[in-house]
Order: sequence, then C-alpha cells, then structure tokens
Amino acid sequence: MSWYLILKHAHVTFAVISLLGFSLRGYWMVKESALLQTKAVKILPHINDTLLLSSAIALVVMTRQYPIVVGWVSLKILLLILYIVFGTFALKRGRTKAQRMKFLIASVVVVLGIFVVAVTKPGW
Repeated sequence: MSWYLILKHAHVTFAVISLLGFSLRGYWMVKESALLQTKAVKILPHINDTLLLSSAIALVVMTRQYPIVVGWVSLKILLLILYIVFGTFALKRGRTKAQRMKFLIASVVVVLGIFVVAVTKPGW
C-alpha cells in the first residue's frame, strides 16, 4: 500500500472519529451529562483533531492540491472554519440549550457537507 493511501485512510478515520466524538459530546450536552466535563473528553478530541489536521496538511503537500489553487480544498477549509465556529457555540458558547442544539445540528450538517466535498471533489 502506498504512503498516500495509508495517509488518506488515516485522514478519513480521524474525520469519522471526530464526527462521532462531536456527536457524542453533543448528545451529552443535550442530556446534561457530567461525562461532558471529564478530563478525557476535554483532551481526546484535541489529540484526534490534531492528527486529522496534520494528515490533511500532509495530503495537501503530497498531492500538491493547495487551497486557493484547488477550489474544493478551499471550500473544505471554509466549511471547516464554519464547523469550528458552530461547534464552539454548540458545546460551550451557546447561551441556551435550544440555541446550543441549533448550533449542534448546524455543525453536523456542515461536517457532512465537508464529507460530500471530499468525496465528490467538485470542480469550478
């Protein structure tokens, strides 16, 4: 198996873990579970997301599909920024539970959009 495929599979795995972990934390937020405040829950997502971002950067460099030059990569980055903003409001900054739930749904929709862009690689 080539280094590219190993890196790509790792990236996809980290992305799925990130979405599943975020969804679980969102569920815990809705249920007001104390699990959301545990040390592991506060640390592990950062480790996974660091690996996800590192693998993304490595793939960009390896394939020479740089943002601005390749539209779908730029779109993924813009959607990622939107996901991060929505995610912080969903899990931390939302003032009411209803507001946090709306941001949670918006976050999941955006990350699914990132997955669609990654799979379809639309050309402009």
